[in-house]
Amino acid sequence: MKFQTGDVLLLPKEDAPGAYTFVEKLFGKDIADFLSQIEHHRYIHAELYVGNGYSIAAWFNGVHLVSYPLEAFDKFDVFRMKLTDEQKAKMRGVILEYFNMPYDFMSLILNGLPEMLSFGIEPLERLIENYLNYDNPNAVICSELVARVYEKVGVKIEPHAEFVTPDDISERFEKVL
Repeated sequence: MKFQTGDVLLLPKEDAPGAYTFVEKLFGKDIADFLSQIEHHRYIHAELYVGNGYSIAAWFNGVHLVSYPLEAFDKFDVFRMKLTDEQKAKMRGVILEYFNMPYDFMSLILNGLPEMLSFGIEPLERLIENYLNYDNPNAVICSELVARVYEKVGVKIEPHAEFVTPDDISERFEKVL
């Protein structure tokens, strides 16, 4: 399969066993335990394929352009939204706005809160997101980066880009690999 601009690479949580340890070292055991409690998601990380073997990704050290050895792509599930050529061209320009943007640690913590408090009831989750009203367009987490880029080319994944999870992406895009 050939990757296309706009493909979303989602990392299943079972392929990231060191994530808990990394968060524990960075933020402490309480935060790592909290995140693991709400992390009943299938996917733990999202990246956006931009072309020529590169993806743009938000990691704890910010947003970067990354290129992996081919065998690394086997770890990811690939999801695709049908985009026009015009949207793909616009996307290539939009991603430049996000290079070197800092990581939004507050969003990482708040991202699971609406889902946890709503017990999976979608309308209640949206109500909590509206109540939290958290939006920092100057820093992003991985799935938010994907959501914000897609919004700028005319595709809204969720009502609030700040609260998009990798699983939200998997539920709205077609799995192609």
